[in-house]
Amino acid sequence: MPVFTDSTINSIKARLTMSEVVQSYIPVVTRSGRNWAKCPFHGNGNERTPSFAINDKEGFYHCFGCGESGDMFTFVEKMDHVSFSEAVEILAKKAGVEVETRSGGAVKKDRDELDALYDLNRRIAGTFHYFLLEKPEGQKAREYLEKRGVSKEMVERFQLGYAPADTSWLYSFLRKKGYSDEILAKSGLFSPNSFPYPMFADRLMFPVRSWQGRYIAFSGRDLSGREGAPKYKNTSDTPVYSKRHNLFGLYEALDSLKKGDKPAVVVEGNFDVVSMHQAGITTAVASLGTAFTEEQVKLLSRYVGRIDLMFDSDEAGQKSTDKAITLIHSAGLECSVHSLRSGKDASEILEKGGSEALYSDFAPCRSAFEYLVSKAMEMYNIRTGRGRSDFVQAVSPFLLSTESSVERDTYIQHLSMLLSVSEDAIRADISGAASGSRRAEEDKRSITQDSPVRKFNPAAVSVDLFAMLYIANHRDLFSAYRPKISFGDLKDREAQSIYMALENAMRNDIASNELFLALINDEEARNDAAASFALDEYSGENGRAALDEAVDRIALRGMEERREVLLSQLRSFSDSLEPEQIADALERKRDLDGKISALRNELFTRTGKEG
Repeated sequence: MPVFTDSTINSIKARLTMSEVVQSYIPVVTRSGRNWAKCPFHGNGNERTPSFAINDKEGFYHCFGCGESGDMFTFVEKMDHVSFSEAVEILAKKAGVEVETRSGGAVKKDRDELDALYDLNRRIAGTFHYFLLEKPEGQKAREYLEKRGVSKEMVERFQLGYAPADTSWLYSFLRKKGYSDEILAKSGLFSPNSFPYPMFADRLMFPVRSWQGRYIAFSGRDLSGREGAPKYKNTSDTPVYSKRHNLFGLYEALDSLKKGDKPAVVVEGNFDVVSMHQAGITTAVASLGTAFTEEQVKLLSRYVGRIDLMFDSDEAGQKSTDKAITLIHSAGLECSVHSLRSGKDASEILEKGGSEALYSDFAPCRSAFEYLVSKAMEMYNIRTGRGRSDFVQAVSPFLLSTESSVERDTYIQHLSMLLSVSEDAIRADISGAASGSRRAEEDKRSITQDSPVRKFNPAAVSVDLFAMLYIANHRDLFSAYRPKISFGDLKDREAQSIYMALENAMRNDIASNELFLALINDEEARNDAAASFALDEYSGENGRAALDEAVDRIALRGMEERREVLLSQLRSFSDSLEPEQIADALERKRDLDGKISALRNELFTRTGKEG
């Protein structure tokens, strides 16, 4: 059952336009009297021509490039990787609307759970911070921060904290605050294999905040010095946190990123982020115990057109740099690389030389292409044929990720002069690398459950889906057509999903399109339903004749199938049936024959087409 009342949804829609919501994430332009944007889903906001149409009157968007459609709530769900409930709360806060919820139901339970986890993380972040600043147990952590050169301003900015060495206090403390074992087990604060043993003990704590400022996770740096203790521990994925979709320091960097005049700077560790901010480089962020991901690139692409990399100078850091360059370039963003000279990472330079030394060492940078060419020059002997071939293979992923033909040709011309090899030969090697890459991508797609968004093609929908989409646009008709068509009559998977949503909407008196879409479990069906809301053939009033025909043809198909089943049963079991059973079956067949004949005649009379 949905959490939110129709009045909540309608109040949000009354105070916010679709364009205002989109504008808070990506630039919106007006063209021919309509608002457009560069699609953030398939183009990462870097299309040459905007294909993302925004309909403020109807409150929906539709991308003519990738087929994504939806309303303001769908948009926030996809941009922020949040649930429908969270999207409503985000927009309610933006609109200044007080949220009203329906009582009971699994969705309400989920929302209550999320609220409890957010509250728990906020509370414990404050407790860890208090331990660091005020308690005798935090003395070790205070001394450690002083040794590393971390200022008090940064301690406050990042709300750094300390988790005591005592392994019993956390569970006892939180239980006294009223949190259940169920919530604590899902929080990520306790060992999943040894609950209620804490995940963090005797560690300097780095709270992780979402871009909205909610406390969602923690990272802890070991201070015990125990042999075998991992240097860092990070919260595993929880209902409110996903490593792939979040960045440490993003909330703290957000004001600087939104100005748009400086690149985002991605570094490796939490301490590096703190050090960079202390040095005045306030757009620095870091991935969270995982490699830099495509989702994190998309997250940053909302705010900047360029991402700089500054990973550690060791071999692992260099490999991370190469992978990140390809991800960034594939997203259509500029990329540059900083190579530190005075230390392995930013925190080491800050500790040794202070903020000025770090800022000075950070300043020089090279474009991603220059970096890759320089690195390949060191690795391969370009005086040999094999060395030249290996060189081209090394930079091929970057060239393949370059969408602009002009830009790619410029790089190839440069390589041709550098290697004394023809441009055609380089293109041939790149083409070979592309074939291998495509095969790998096809293999990857074959084993993953994720698939690209399918564009909605109204001309290609089944009769089942047409009927359900039309009724979805005119849900007051469902009660009238429900006796004529049942769930079992539908063969199309999307149509079945929409039928179930229509049932739930009728039972729970759901009026708004947004809440109705949230009831559709199938993602493709939800996307197609959202797209249909903007199309006259579904949302207009002139489709009743087509709907009647579709419903009759579905009913006719269902009756014909039931007749075939009946005939099959008569053929298979005639020897074992009693005479009265046979007579009853034949009577039902005659009844079906009559209905089928009547419906076929009606369809022919009405449409001129055979039934």
